[in-house]
Amino acid sequence: MEPLGSEMIEHEQDQTVLSRLVGCWEGTLLHRGAADQPFQELPGTSENRWVLGGRFVEMTLRAGDTWSAVFYVGHERGERRHVLVSLEPGERRVTTRRGEWTPDRDRLVLTSERSRAVCDATSPGQLMLELSEDDETGQEFVRFRGEYRPAASAARVPSPARQIRRSVIA
Repeated sequence: MEPLGSEMIEHEQDQTVLSRLVGCWEGTLLHRGAADQPFQELPGTSENRWVLGGRFVEMTLRAGDTWSAVFYVGHERGERRHVLVSLEPGERRVTTRRGEWTPDRDRLVLTSERSRAVCDATSPGQLMLELSEDDETGQEFVRFRGEYRPAASAARVPSPARQIRRSVIA
């Protein structure tokens, strides 16, 4: 069993990594449903907030009335890796990806069997999201790319409440 102190340090590191995604963002989205389709360029938003007591960041992405998705990014402590669950209601898709931070580049790279998602916060004041998938021949193609900056009308998003561990001594 890990000592309580190291568990708290790990929790704080997880929140530091995830906190880079939190906030209200606006920018340009490129989206296509298949490799042989052209990209649609759309203005879009990403509203990202802490959920589940600060264990996950909920990312609500919108591109007008044509496309939307909800991502949940969190950390699996037992396996020491990040997880991304994406819900795309228009296409009725639910995908789970697992991965690690690449600490030297401030990038969160998450993979699943036939896809890869990248959250890049390398440049201050910018957020880049990219989703790549394999087509039917196994070739990877970029399905979605969003380049965001803080929204002009963005309100400050509060940090999650710090977890408090309580023990009963009998």
